[in-house]
Amino acid sequence: MPALVPSSSRSRLSSVLHPSRLVGAVFAARRRLSGLRLDELRTGRFRMPALVGGPPTQRVPVVMVHGFTDTKDSFVDTARLLTPTHRVILPDLPGFSGASQPLDHCYSVHSTAALLAEALHERAPEGIHLVGNSLGGAVAACMALERGAWVRSLTLIGALGVRMPRPSALQHHMQAGLSPFGLRGEEDYAGFLRFVLERVPPMPGFVVRQMARAQLARGAMNDKIMADLLDEGLDLTARLPEIKVPTMVLWGDCDRLIDLSAGRVFHQGIADAKLVVLSGIGHCPQVEAPRATARRIRDTVARAQPEA
Repeated sequence: MPALVPSSSRSRLSSVLHPSRLVGAVFAARRRLSGLRLDELRTGRFRMPALVGGPPTQRVPVVMVHGFTDTKDSFVDTARLLTPTHRVILPDLPGFSGASQPLDHCYSVHSTAALLAEALHERAPEGIHLVGNSLGGAVAACMALERGAWVRSLTLIGALGVRMPRPSALQHHMQAGLSPFGLRGEEDYAGFLRFVLERVPPMPGFVVRQMARAQLARGAMNDKIMADLLDEGLDLTARLPEIKVPTMVLWGDCDRLIDLSAGRVFHQGIADAKLVVLSGIGHCPQVEAPRATARRIRDTVARAQPEA
């Protein structure tokens, strides 16, 4: 059958159907459905690709920040439910995905928060509503502490940044010398997804394979960032009362990476924070339950003081 297609046409077809191109097309379609377009944030030597959408006239956008090993596309399904009424910005964090990844930089939470704030301030000088998952939650909490007058509201989703009173499954694995982030081959990626997510969304096989290859390719960078985070040893518990903005703490009760007990620390430490626990959800509610996540973000934004 291949002989029925001229060699030149087969070459073009092979190029079009290359897995990376197919995955790119899938992600581009999801972005379009969510009303998002690709843009870029900049500060110093750092470039951070970002997805932006929603009414451009809104001066105070909702900024959604992904977690460790993740990308800006983590929040695309949640953003789809917000772009009709809210301006949104979904950045890649320094060191991840398409963002700058210099090896001589220290990727601590504090340095990442400072870079992101600098890059965003030019786009949203009047303020932002911050949403962060996992590592992105710690970055968001640091930004709220350091730039409280600028950050209007805070939504923390399975957030890093405080000591867990009860160890998580991830901690038990790491104490045993194991880590779900350390993939040995593509075949390990499905298990990684099941560990992180309680509800793994349906994905075509070629998408899963390409995501596995991308994860494997950046193993050294992940190790470097993880080492920087462990060296920092961040614990914001004592400073949480300084956060004065409307705050939502959103957690999945099946989170195996950051135990729900950490969510309760955030809830108890931040005055008037609201805690919502999603039943049957793992570490990434924005992926597993985008409607519930979008609703909580809207509620938190609405609690903020009226925008001028």
